Amino acid sequence: MKTFQRITLFSFFVFSGFLLTAQTSMPEIVFKEDPLTHNMHIASDGEFLFTCNGGVADKGQVSIFRLNGEKIGSYSFPLDMRSIMYNPSDKKLYISTYDKKIYRINDVKMGSYVEVMTFEDRDGQSTPAIDAKGKYFCFYEDGVVYMYDIKKGKLKKKISGLNLAPHAPDQSVAIAIDKKHIYLWNSYEQLILAFDLKGKYIKTFKVNQGDYMFSLSTANGMVWVSTDGNYDVGTWYGYRFW
Repeated sequence: MKTFQRITLFSFFVFSGFLLTAQTSMPEIVFKEDPLTHNMHIASDGEFLFTCNGGVADKGQVSIFRLNGEKIGSYSFPLDMRSIMYNPSDKKLYISTYDKKIYRINDVKMGSYVEVMTFEDRDGQSTPAIDAKGKYFCFYEDGVVYMYDIKKGKLKKKISGLNLAPHAPDQSVAIAIDKKHIYLWNSYEQLILAFDLKGKYIKTFKVNQGDYMFSLSTANGMVWVSTDGNYDVGTWYGYRFW
């Protein structure tokens, strides 16, 4: 694990008729992980970092790290996972899967989990997030954020018009959320776009490491992305933007 001093540069991008200033930042936290498959997603309860892999259910695992990236252990979860999320309202971790299901983790080290709901209308590749108040499961697809009640799974809100930067991957379905911002990204060009919670564009950040399109996450006050190990060792990068 290595910690880097943050460095900021500036680049300019034309997007939807506006000139965007993109800060180029170096990560604050960097650590390696062998995911067995793909370095899919990361979350935090404020005390630890938790990652999930994805791609092969038989190799599914959730791993626990200290906040500095020191590994504690990996635990079997035989699911093809897409995101791992911390819910501040019940202090539980949740995972989403390729078959469009959401599971609550009861005990990571015991590998205990239970299915809580299914979202048939959403893309199986989506990496949803839980909002900072623990009220909604949030999905992003085709310029729209879909917000579902976390208890009953009913669609409560839609925010339209959150377009990505130019040349983003066709299947950009990653979203990350913190107390004040919604984050989307163009992993090809390593551009992370920040919006307010109503969907108004604020700023674009250029990151210098990390390009795995599913991996956009928030954890422990930072925005995270990975370089996928692709069945080998990958790397996680935590950026502090504000």
